[in-house]
Amino acid sequence: MSDDGAVLASWWREHVSTGGLPAAATVVQQRLVRAVGRAELPSGPVFVKVMAFPRAKDRLRYLFRALPGAHEATMLAAVAAAGIPCPRVVAVETLRRRLLPHRSMLVLRALPVAPTTRTWTEQLAAEARIGVALLAAGIVHGDLNLGNFVTLPGGELAVLDLQSARRGGGGCRARMDIAARLLGEHVVAGHLTAAAGVPVLRAVGLLTSDVEAAAVLELAALRHRLWLRGRIRRCLQQSTEYSRAIRWNGVEHRQRGPLPAGQWHCGPRAFLRRAWLGQRALQVLEGRSPRLPAIFCGWPWLPSRSAVYVPDSLRGVPVQAELQVLSEGFERHRQWLDRRWHGTLPLQTAGRK
Repeated sequence: MSDDGAVLASWWREHVSTGGLPAAATVVQQRLVRAVGRAELPSGPVFVKVMAFPRAKDRLRYLFRALPGAHEATMLAAVAAAGIPCPRVVAVETLRRRLLPHRSMLVLRALPVAPTTRTWTEQLAAEARIGVALLAAGIVHGDLNLGNFVTLPGGELAVLDLQSARRGGGGCRARMDIAARLLGEHVVAGHLTAAAGVPVLRAVGLLTSDVEAAAVLELAALRHRLWLRGRIRRCLQQSTEYSRAIRWNGVEHRQRGPLPAGQWHCGPRAFLRRAWLGQRALQVLEGRSPRLPAIFCGWPWLPSRSAVYVPDSLRGVPVQAELQVLSEGFERHRQWLDRRWHGTLPLQTAGRK
């Protein structure tokens, strides 16, 4: 274990210095706000989760609460005490500077994962039983999605990623929230129909009545719609895929990474913004690759120009024709983009083909 301690200390120093994963870790997930990597300690394989609080809103969010590594370590201890399989905490380190969140690192022992032989109906039942067990232990998981479960060699299901978990606040609302999340993800992924999933959730006690079942179907559909809208509108936010730079005369949105050779093409602000959103909607909903890597939107109250960046790779393609295609994509998917639209969509009742 002393060998582990020396390696862990070096990983922590490296994270404090760079804000990223230690070089010894292989990236498993890389997002703007956090990263997860797999690495080897002398005692065996581990997963390393780090967060560097790059945005002001992240620092504000954790100003008066436990930093992510410490919070998740506490939740994992509570889950293990309740007899629910989960990763074991190897080390946790956090750091504040001038009282502000600065660095967080959590190291978890890698679980032995085995292929599952469950049907999707059995998988949903096993996941729902974990949801019920968490609530019985006084733990509410705010993001119990399908990626939070792995099957162990003995066949039991383990739960992962408890950063969004918290104590207290159980009851009907928490049950229905977990049910809607699990059912919605299985249905959208094409694993199960809603008609097949609801009886499973009722059998394990996550739903208790027809009224709850109907409400969960509506909640799952609403949550899926809002998730899609959020994915589309990331092109206007600082995110893993996009950057956002505010200037005196407007705001620039661009895909992360250096701009390719090309030039800016000016046009009406509203039309270009609609095309930018349409491009993202076509990417998320239809799988069309984005072709315009950046947009500059001048402030509407200033006589500043707006423009999209057209790479040289589009040479020979009429810019106006491409913008028109994107604008039509916006109109075709306006229901996901219009903030004033508050309708709900029925949850898909058949698996994807």
